[in-house]
Amino acid sequence: MKNAILNLSFIALATALSPAAHAQVAAAEEVVLVGAQGHDIHADHNTSGLRIYASPTLTTTPDTAVIQVFGNASTLPGAIYIDSGAHNLGGIFFRTAGTGGTITERMRINPAGNVGIGTPFPTKKLEVAGSMKLSGTGNGVYFPDGSFLGSATGTWGNLSGQNAWTGQNTFVNGLSSNGVAITNVGNPVSATDAVNKAYADANFVKFVPGAEQLSVGDANGTAPMINLRGGSTCCSGPGGHTPAWFKVFQNGSFVATGNLGIGVSPMQGKGYRTSWDSYKGAFRSGYADAEWDDANVGFFSWAGGSNSTAIGLYALAFGDTNSAESTSSIVFGSGNQVKGAAGFSAGAGNRVCDTYGVALGNNAKSGGPLINGKCDPDSFNIHGLAAVAIGYNVTANQDHTTAMGKFASNNNFSGTFVWSDGSATASADTFNNTANNEFAARATGGFRFRTNLAGTTGCNLPAGSGVWNCTSSRTTKQNFATVNGEELLAKVRAMPITTWNYTSEGAQVRHLGPVAEDFFQAFGLGVGNTSIGIQDLAGVSLAAVKALEERTAELQAKSVEVETLRTELGAMRSANEALEKRLEAIEASLKATPKQ
Repeated sequence: MKNAILNLSFIALATALSPAAHAQVAAAEEVVLVGAQGHDIHADHNTSGLRIYASPTLTTTPDTAVIQVFGNASTLPGAIYIDSGAHNLGGIFFRTAGTGGTITERMRINPAGNVGIGTPFPTKKLEVAGSMKLSGTGNGVYFPDGSFLGSATGTWGNLSGQNAWTGQNTFVNGLSSNGVAITNVGNPVSATDAVNKAYADANFVKFVPGAEQLSVGDANGTAPMINLRGGSTCCSGPGGHTPAWFKVFQNGSFVATGNLGIGVSPMQGKGYRTSWDSYKGAFRSGYADAEWDDANVGFFSWAGGSNSTAIGLYALAFGDTNSAESTSSIVFGSGNQVKGAAGFSAGAGNRVCDTYGVALGNNAKSGGPLINGKCDPDSFNIHGLAAVAIGYNVTANQDHTTAMGKFASNNNFSGTFVWSDGSATASADTFNNTANNEFAARATGGFRFRTNLAGTTGCNLPAGSGVWNCTSSRTTKQNFATVNGEELLAKVRAMPITTWNYTSEGAQVRHLGPVAEDFFQAFGLGVGNTSIGIQDLAGVSLAAVKALEERTAELQAKSVEVETLRTELGAMRSANEALEKRLEAIEASLKATPKQ
């Protein structure tokens, strides 16, 4: 030790060396230094320091060396004080000679009093660069909080830190009656029995013994990197006895399984989280206040987004503040409520109150009634089975009703269909049904119906009109044939024309016309003998009128001819009368002339 001063008080030395020479003292003899202030022994050679040997001769590496320090226990205990050239900077270094005589430092006490084993620069009271082995029952490391780190079968304290512990098992209190071993060199968590808690306790985690605890491999490997499993006898319930698993594979895939009806909800209260509730087979991801508390989680349900509730069996809710409250109900969007079983909603502010209902769009209402903007909580009051509401401010609140478009309502009638265009701007313009089982539609731009692919055949009901305009262009027709008007008139004359009412109407509702069977038999027009085409009926009527007009023209021509003949006959009569008068005059004249 360089430039060291060894201060001794009441010291018994086996031998003492001066700076210049060696002195040998018999083992039984003593060298006693007496003085009130003590004495100094100097080693002036800075390179070699002070050496004390127990052997008779000086050797490079002595077998043993002993320094004994005695003191007065009542006034001055025995002590060794190490200092350096700069006072208060001295340290103690422990070195040993290895194979070949190489000197290696093994331990150091630095001027700050820190002890370093395997490191020359300890920063704490004890710093070990390497592994520690704790042996013996009841022996270990105590902590200020009273916890204990030991290496025997027993109940010990808390374990913390980042380095792995090796050697004999180290046990942690609170996980089993016999402690939990953390072993296996190089693994902070053991691959043989990392965490093991008695199965009798329902709240536990078990890391499976076996090689699959932690494994490595490439991204195409099939073995999991992390494989956690509950014990095979841990539990029983509606889902059977299959142990719970959590696996993470090399490519990032993972799988989590569990047992239905076993365990507890993974989290209560508000917060951001992604959770798998194996007790109910339910999944949650996003943010919730109380919506994901156990009471609001349905079996086999799924909810995601913010403050969305899926309380029904098999329910699904995704988005913001949605609520899927019944079996197999589904909701997407914002602020929607599906109370009816197997109901569906997507959009914003929609309500589905009864079974099989659908509400799509904004403020669409399927079923009812509504109380404070939501479905009546009393299920006995709910109505609107299989009601469909699609659009903006549309209502279908009775059974089997459909409302679509903008500002459309079934008006509390059932079995209806109502469709309204986008012309309305306020609820006062709502287009309503007026009877049960009614089909109603409003299209201020008119209706247009087509019956062929090209869209060239069909009928229109123009805007503001009550008259149908159907396709009749020559370009859409073919196979023209002339009509014999007299034959048509004969068929019309032979076809019965009566008044009648439809069987689905009341007797007070009367109609006039032929029946389809007679019409089809007479003219063979249309698609069958159970219906009459409007254009066919109009065509027969026009053809009959045309035939009558032709007949009238012929009659008019004959009338003119008759008048001509009548005039000619009158003239002939007049001439004949004149001739008769002349004859009568001649006859009279002849009678008046005497005979010669």
